[in-house]
Amino acid sequence: MFRHLFSIPLFTCFFLASAAAQNPSSPAKAKTEPLNVLYIVSDDLNTNLGAYGHGYVKTPNLDKLAARGVRFDRAYCQFPLCNPSRASFLTGRKPNVTTVLNNQTVFRDAIPDTVTIGQFFQQQGYEVSRIGKLYHYGVPTQIGTDGLDDKASWQKVINPIGHDKEVEDEITTLIPGQFGGTLSWYSDKSDKPQTDEIGATEAIKILETKREKPFFLALGLYRPHTPYVAPKKYFDLYPIDSIPLPAQPKNLDGIPAMAITTKKEEAAMNDQQKREVIQAYLASISFMDAQAGRVLDALDRLGLTSKTLVVFHSDHGYH
Repeated sequence: MFRHLFSIPLFTCFFLASAAAQNPSSPAKAKTEPLNVLYIVSDDLNTNLGAYGHGYVKTPNLDKLAARGVRFDRAYCQFPLCNPSRASFLTGRKPNVTTVLNNQTVFRDAIPDTVTIGQFFQQQGYEVSRIGKLYHYGVPTQIGTDGLDDKASWQKVINPIGHDKEVEDEITTLIPGQFGGTLSWYSDKSDKPQTDEIGATEAIKILETKREKPFFLALGLYRPHTPYVAPKKYFDLYPIDSIPLPAQPKNLDGIPAMAITTKKEEAAMNDQQKREVIQAYLASISFMDAQAGRVLDALDRLGLTSKTLVVFHSDHGYH
């Protein structure tokens, strides 16, 4: 349970649901009325979801979505790093084609004329919007900015920024001054909205907008990417004394060096710190699930569920 935080991420959760696709009112209607698309991407989420058999984490909203849709059990990401993975699934091109192998390269430098998923839907007459992190952002430093966004992919762009950006000096981190590249966590006792809360609110506003065209709405949620910041009530879902520690190998003999990614600061953590990190990661997942749930509830409230294909996945997940 704990080891997943430190080894190479190769597998991601992925599922989709569409009441319209499962229960079309008529073949003719299915042909003449294109489905809307709600595309939700979570950052650094592994398969710690009830839908994937995790017995401890609380993710009722995504579990419900998976139950009424299609869950993919063997969904492998193209590259175990944010920018290459995102450039790949948003262009449909492999990393050796995009040449994106780090978190700094922009895919347009190698394939300037490629058609991204956002451009494709624009070509089909959709209203295409992006909220939050779809292409790569440095988290948390670039929250509220465009990051490495591809402007041609979207017609409408919203960069939410919330209270989690205001409390960085209060975050516990294994390396002082570093939050995104190392394990960091914080239980937020404020009632001020966090970035993903604001992002979900903006998504709901777009859903509530009257329109004549189908929509492709891409919502990029930042959690559970480190720093694992979430409101305290989500930490309270996982009492620290109830969190089990995973079995650790006595030695790493015979394991290829490339497969060992634990940093020295992580190796030196005591049991209390390990439990705090696991608690914070799970709290961040439940917080993210709640924000996705708010948007899914809005689909139901607005009568859009039967007209919308919902896709949910992670850029890559830690195991």
